[in-house]
Amino acid sequence: MVTLDDVAARAGVSRMTASNALRGKTIVRPETASRVLAAAKELGYHPNIAARQLSSGRTHIIGLTVADFDLIFPAALAAAISDQAQARGYQVIVQQTRFSHDFERRMLSSATSQICDGTIICWPSMASAEMESFARTHPLVLLDGFGLEGRCDCVFTPCIDGMAAASRHLVANGCRRVLLLGGHYLPPERFEGATTSEQRRIRGAAEGLRTAGMPYRAADVYPCDWTRDAGYQRMRAILDERQDFDGVCCLTDPIAIGALKALTDAGIRVPQDVAVTGFDGVEDGRYLSPGLTSVSVDTQEVAGTCLDLLIDRIEQRADGHADDGTAPPRTIALRYRLESRGSGERL
Repeated sequence: MVTLDDVAARAGVSRMTASNALRGKTIVRPETASRVLAAAKELGYHPNIAARQLSSGRTHIIGLTVADFDLIFPAALAAAISDQAQARGYQVIVQQTRFSHDFERRMLSSATSQICDGTIICWPSMASAEMESFARTHPLVLLDGFGLEGRCDCVFTPCIDGMAAASRHLVANGCRRVLLLGGHYLPPERFEGATTSEQRRIRGAAEGLRTAGMPYRAADVYPCDWTRDAGYQRMRAILDERQDFDGVCCLTDPIAIGALKALTDAGIRVPQDVAVTGFDGVEDGRYLSPGLTSVSVDTQEVAGTCLDLLIDRIEQRADGHADDGTAPPRTIALRYRLESRGSGERL
C-alpha cells in the first residue's frame, strides 16, 4: 500500500510538505506542490479520507454544480475538477442545474450540501442575495457569478475580452459582414449592465467589431441555445434567408460546430467563403475539417483556480466558525488564448 511517506520520498520533500501540498495549502510553493501531486499520481496514492474526517471533523467532500452535462465544456470542466480534487485528497459530488433557480435553491438547502466541506457552482442563476447568504456559512466559489464580485469568491471566464478578440480576428482575416450567433441583440447603451455570460459575450463581440471599424447591427445577431444542434438548425434557417455574410462569430464551440456543418452541408466553403470562430477551445474542435478557430479557456486552469480558492476557504474555516473574517471575498479573472485552427483564417 502506498503511503504519504512514499509520496514525500518520491517528490524529495518532507512528510509535512507533502501533506500540505495534497491538502492544497497555499503555504507550499507552486512548483513543489506540482511535484508532490505528480508523485502521488505516479504512485497511485489515495489519502485515507475516513481517517482525515475523524481527525479534522471534515468530510473532504466537495459539491460541484454545473449547468448541463450535455454541453461539452461543462462536462470537461467537471472531469478536470474531479481529477484535481482527488489528487488533493477530496471527493466530488457533481450535479447539474439545467439553469434552474429552483434546483439551485433546493441544492443549497439539501443534505448533500451539508455533508460537503465546500461547494463550487458554475454559472449560477439564482438571486445573488441568496448566494451571498449561503457563502457566509459555507465555503463557496462561483464560476461566472456575475454581480457577486466582492461578495463571494468568484472566478470569471474572459467573456468580453475573449469574444472581442474573436470578432477582431475575423475582421483581420478579411471578413466584412460578421454575424453573431448564440445570443440576443444587446443595445450598446446596455453594455455596462451586461450581467450574464450571453450578454457579456455579445458585448465583447460587438466591441471587437467596432474597434476594428466594422458595424454592430441588430440584424446580424441571432439567438439560439448553446448546443451543436441549435447552431446547426439556426445556421440552416439563416442560409434560407440570406448569404450576404462572410464571418460567423459564435458564442460557444458547440454552436460553432453545428454552424460549420450547416455551412459545409450547403456547399459553402469554410473559411474561404465564410470564416467561423467559437469560444471554449474544446478538444472536439481540433478534429473538424477545417479545425475550429476558438477562444480557448483551459479547463485545467479553471479547475485549479476554483479548487485553490475553495480549499483555502475551507482551511480558513477549519476551526468550525461560520465566518472567521480571515479574508475578504476574492475575484480572479481567467486567461485565454485565441487558437487558430483553420476555420477562422481566410488570409
